[in-house]
Amino acid sequence: MITAKIRSMAGLALPVAFVLIWSSGYLVGTIGAHAGPPLGLLAWRFTIGFAVLAAISLAARAPWPSEPRTWLHLLAIGILLQTVQFGTLYLALGRGVPAGLSSLIISACPLVVGAAAVPLFGERLTGPQWLGLALGLAGVGISLTEKLAGGGEPAGYALVGLALAAFAAGTLYQKAVGLTADLRTGTTIQLFGAMVTGIPLALLHGGMRLPPTAPAIGSLAWLATVNSIGSFTLLFVLLRTRGGGAATSLLYLVPPVTALLGMPLLGQGAGWSVFAGMAVSGAGVVLVLRAGASRTEEARAAEPPGKEAGARRPREESVRH
Repeated sequence: MITAKIRSMAGLALPVAFVLIWSSGYLVGTIGAHAGPPLGLLAWRFTIGFAVLAAISLAARAPWPSEPRTWLHLLAIGILLQTVQFGTLYLALGRGVPAGLSSLIISACPLVVGAAAVPLFGERLTGPQWLGLALGLAGVGISLTEKLAGGGEPAGYALVGLALAAFAAGTLYQKAVGLTADLRTGTTIQLFGAMVTGIPLALLHGGMRLPPTAPAIGSLAWLATVNSIGSFTLLFVLLRTRGGGAATSLLYLVPPVTALLGMPLLGQGAGWSVFAGMAVSGAGVVLVLRAGASRTEEARAAEPPGKEAGARRPREESVRH
């Protein structure tokens, strides 16, 4: 009985820690973006994250990609997902965009990817998926209404929109090329691409020198280790123990958790429109992903057993390492 309770508590602690650490990226990022140059903070985060993760990959003897084109694809994806996404996001946080609202906008990525997959990959969306897309976009609009009407800075929200676009572009890029690289070494290569592009941008915008203050140094230490490496580790464990659907489902909780924690930690208020928009947008994302998952399962069931196993083996091997 005691062992079962311990296992149950451990099983609950993992997703709770995942959501909290993922949400902390927006909260601590806000603190760091106000304490020093946002792009300088980001460049140091990439540099430290790359060094730590490279050491982990080498120590674990994780497999590195053997084809040069895979390296090039990973570098390009890293620039989109890391440099462009986080660069514009940190600039937006520095301009005063609330952490909870920015996380809500970024969490709309599955909606953008789902809509873009129609012309790019010839995918067909079902009725529930189209309804989910409409609800998701309406939820984001509802959340923005109160802030923009109250004099919020449009440029800051435009930067978050660019971050969302980069997140979606990197996701679509990865889907188009069908990469199955090891999660550890693949992320290391992406961080290297982010580092070599993030440093020049930081030098052109505020420099690399962070003020020797607790908010600046503390936020960098957290983002580079706990947020980058910790979230990566928890994601790796979730993928191995519960599958990709678990991590996707937990990401629905990030916007409300970020908004709630932003009140006492950052003094950022969240009106009715923010939480109403989160509820509507979250429902839309659930509709899109669940309908997509159902279609995937139906397609797998229609395939011969041998073909299904052969198609799934490369992805499973990339996660198992």
